[in-house]
Amino acid sequence: MASSPRSTVFRVTGLPVDKAELDVKSTLTQTIRDLLTDDERPRVEVSVICIPSCDESPTSSALVEFKGGNPDFLSQLDHTPLGDWQVEMGGEDINFDRHFFGFTQLYPTDPNNPVTADIIAITGLDGHAYGSWRGKGNLGRMWLRDFLSKDLPNCRTMTYGYNSKLSSHGIDTIMDYGREFLEGIKRIRYTKELRERPLFFIAHSFGGIILAHCLITAAQTDERDHAAIAALHKATYGILFFATPHKGLVIDDIQQMLAGEDHPRGQLLEEIRRKSNLLVYQLANFKNLVRDLKIISFYETQQTRRLEMNPKTGLWGRTGVYITAVDSDSALLQLPDSVETKIPVSADHSQIVKLDSRHADTYKTTIRYLKQFEQDAKKVISDRFCM
Repeated sequence: MASSPRSTVFRVTGLPVDKAELDVKSTLTQTIRDLLTDDERPRVEVSVICIPSCDESPTSSALVEFKGGNPDFLSQLDHTPLGDWQVEMGGEDINFDRHFFGFTQLYPTDPNNPVTADIIAITGLDGHAYGSWRGKGNLGRMWLRDFLSKDLPNCRTMTYGYNSKLSSHGIDTIMDYGREFLEGIKRIRYTKELRERPLFFIAHSFGGIILAHCLITAAQTDERDHAAIAALHKATYGILFFATPHKGLVIDDIQQMLAGEDHPRGQLLEEIRRKSNLLVYQLANFKNLVRDLKIISFYETQQTRRLEMNPKTGLWGRTGVYITAVDSDSALLQLPDSVETKIPVSADHSQIVKLDSRHADTYKTTIRYLKQFEQDAKKVISDRFCM
C-alpha cells in the first residue's frame, strides 16, 4: 500500500477466511462505501489491502486507507485513537482500529515457496506499530511492508504494537510490556514448525529494551512451562537494533511534560532513565546471552530537539534545544565485531527508522544484513534445536 504521508491507515480484523481474497476485498470495500455519507462518496477513495492473520484465529485482516479524508463513520477513532470501532459485514462483526496493538502481518508470503523466517518489528516508547516505520517522503512508504514485501517475499513480516503513549495513564513497567509481548508470541508461534522457524527482530529504541527483557526471560523458561517461550531464544538468529538505549536515555524533558513524579508513567521513566539499576542489570545478562547471535546496532548521529511547551497553546512539541537522546555509548552493546556490527546513521532518534526509499543508504544496509540472515539462519537454527 503506497500511502499518502498525511493519510491514516486503519487495520480491519475479524474478516472471513473461507472466502477468496477478491471476494473479501470486494465485500469490505462495498461495506465501507455503504457507510459513507452522500457527500463523501464522490470524493473519498477507498484502498483495501488484504493481509493474513498471523495468529491461530480463524479470521483474516486488511489495511484500509481513505484518500480524500477519513470518513465520518470512523470519526470516533479520530477522537480516541487507542479505541476500536465495530461494523457489521455479512452478519458478522468486524473491527476497525488505528492503534495496531498486538501482532500484524504486513503482507502475505509467496504461496509458491516455503516461509524462510519470521521478522518481528517492535516500535519504541510513545511510538506506533505502523506509523513509526513510515517515511516522511512524498509517497509515505512504510518500508517494512512496501520494501520488504519485494525484497524478502518469503519472510513472514510482522509489526508489534503496544500502548506506551505517554499521554495515557498506563502504569505498565518493562516487565508488564514483556509479559504482554510473550503472550502474543504464544499466539503466533503455536506449532512446533512455527516455534523452530528462524526469527529476526527489528527493534527501535524502547522496543529493544522490551526485546532484551523477553529474550532473557525466554532463556530461563523451561519447555515444560511453555514451549513457544522456551524456544524463542534458540530460534532468534539476528537482531537489528535501531537507537536502543541499553544504558538508558535522557528523560528530563519527558518528566517535565508529565508534570512531575506523580504521573502514572513515572515508574516506567525511572526504569529507563540513564544508568538505571534495572537496565544495568539487564544489560549484563543480555550481553552474556547474545554472543551466538548476529547483532546489528544502528546509532543516531543527529541530535533531537527537546520537548518544550508552547506557552500560547499549552501544547508540547519537539521545539526545544537540540540534545542527544541516545548516545553511542548507550546504543551499542560494545560486543566484539564478530558479534555486533556497529553502524552510524545520519538521522535523529525518530527519523532513524523512517526510511523513504529502497535506495536510501540505511535501507540498503538493512536489507543486506536481513538477506544474509535469511541465507544463513536455517542451518544454524536447525542445529540448535537438534542439540
